[in-house]
Amino acid sequence: MNTAPAAQHQSSLMADRATAAASHGVRQVAHDGQALKLHWDDGRASRFEGMWLRDNCDCPSCRHPQAMERIYMFIDHEPPRITQVAQTTPDVLEVHFSQGSEQHVSRFGTAWLRQHCHSSAARNEAKATHTLWDAGLNGSVPTVDFGAYMNTEEGLCAWITAIRSHGIVLLQGVPQEAGKLLDVARRIGPVRHTNFGDHYDVISMPNPNAVAYTALGLELHNDLVNWRFPPDVQMLSCLKSSVTGGESLFADGFRVAEDLRARNPKAFALLSQQLVEFRFHDANCDIRSTAPMLALGSGGQLTRVRFNNWLRSSLQVSEDLVAPMYEAIAALWALLRDTRYHLNLKLRPGELIAYDNNRILHGRKSFDPNSGERHLQGCYMNMEDLDSAMRMSERRTAPSRV
Repeated sequence: MNTAPAAQHQSSLMADRATAAASHGVRQVAHDGQALKLHWDDGRASRFEGMWLRDNCDCPSCRHPQAMERIYMFIDHEPPRITQVAQTTPDVLEVHFSQGSEQHVSRFGTAWLRQHCHSSAARNEAKATHTLWDAGLNGSVPTVDFGAYMNTEEGLCAWITAIRSHGIVLLQGVPQEAGKLLDVARRIGPVRHTNFGDHYDVISMPNPNAVAYTALGLELHNDLVNWRFPPDVQMLSCLKSSVTGGESLFADGFRVAEDLRARNPKAFALLSQQLVEFRFHDANCDIRSTAPMLALGSGGQLTRVRFNNWLRSSLQVSEDLVAPMYEAIAALWALLRDTRYHLNLKLRPGELIAYDNNRILHGRKSFDPNSGERHLQGCYMNMEDLDSAMRMSERRTAPSRV
């Protein structure tokens, strides 16, 4: 497997998460009837409420052994009180509960408890981290070998981790077969169907229904921003590339938006607060949605970028905000055109680029359709399926609850 250093480092962190949790021993165990208190050998302290512990019991009477779904209904029982805690082995805690006339014993692996610690330190560790990048990523794009991705857990996890950290990953050595990108996608899960089908061909067409199907240059943009929930991950597989021009262009939208927040907070605020309509329509559909161009989470962190000048509809804001909104959009657009943020790739046959469509913007340089052939195939996926694939891989090696 050929993995760029940055992606390799992130993959190592992900692969070692369960091992790190398992390596921490419990130095002291205590309870006050209401909660379990653990002191770890690295100095961390954890508190687990009795109600939370009882609700997360994994025994067959509390969780269906085949369906793995919770069947314990806490609302039908008296509030639990911890009566005893025993460390039956260095890796397992046995917690005894009294609930009125009921008695119950639950067992928890110490590694599982460490992974589910509620402390502020643990919660900060668990937050998703993004490695923001600019033009410095040229020459060091996270890269994974096709064979390693398809046949090994390490290759699969490295690919997913790169999407999560850098938002982009290059797969090399992909067989040059039409539809092969669907095999790549289905290694993870189902492809996401859109109005373009399960997959689409990016070639120059005589009567295109989108500018992507021309030889024109494409400014940086996110795909399908006219959907309420645009596709999370986009894949583009190169089958032919002998034209003059047509280089692919990428930029980290989160990096650009964070710089806009620092340089022009008023523009950032407008783009994160004011709704903008996006629309795609052709002979077969008319799909629209309205949303801010910059979406923020509850903590103010960026969660989505929607920038696509072709799909942006007419602004519908109060008259006093029309001019400021155009200024704000122009401020973001100007940064996106700054080459200091640009990653340039001339995709070759056998290469497949995948990226987080809600973070990474992509485009291309114009090309001469008479100079050769250019044929890419694309499809989309949901991030939930990538997360699921990572968890299933970790489940095969990570410690269980007991």
